[in-house]
Amino acid sequence: MPSWKLTSGLFLLFVGSLAGLLGTVYVQVQIPDPHDSARRQATVYYWADGSRMVSVGDVNRQDVKLSQVPDSVQRAVIAAENADFYRDSGVSVTGIGRAAVNIVKGEETQGGSTITQQYVKNTYLSQDQTVERKIKELFLSLKVSNQRPKTEIFEGYLNTSWFGRDAYGVQAA
Repeated sequence: MPSWKLTSGLFLLFVGSLAGLLGTVYVQVQIPDPHDSARRQATVYYWADGSRMVSVGDVNRQDVKLSQVPDSVQRAVIAAENADFYRDSGVSVTGIGRAAVNIVKGEETQGGSTITQQYVKNTYLSQDQTVERKIKELFLSLKVSNQRPKTEIFEGYLNTSWFGRDAYGVQAA
């Protein structure tokens, strides 16, 4: 039977090594440029009176500033998607763990990602449901959350998210 000193020492060594590894990975992660599909927008033509005539493009999206989105819409999205958005670290460890376990088991994937994680997935990563993508999402979300203001993240989220019926972004919705 190993002594409590040996057991404690091995445990602390393991935790320290894990923290060092995670810290090293975090430091080495760089925020990439947004991929093309996250920046594509439709071209909208208007009549002389200012009314919309037609929207043309391979993606139904028009980016808008956060200040152009009504407060009631902002609050509704936060309430539905991530009530703690302005207070969280940008990631949901339990959500990532649950998704990773479901991917490994081959079960149906679930939500649970924060607004920051969804923004990172839509802007910098793919929609692939893999453990590797979830790990990248974790570190990128932490980095983005630490380097960008929440308002910028939320604006990006509102402009890149799918709102149904081929509408990408809050303006198209």
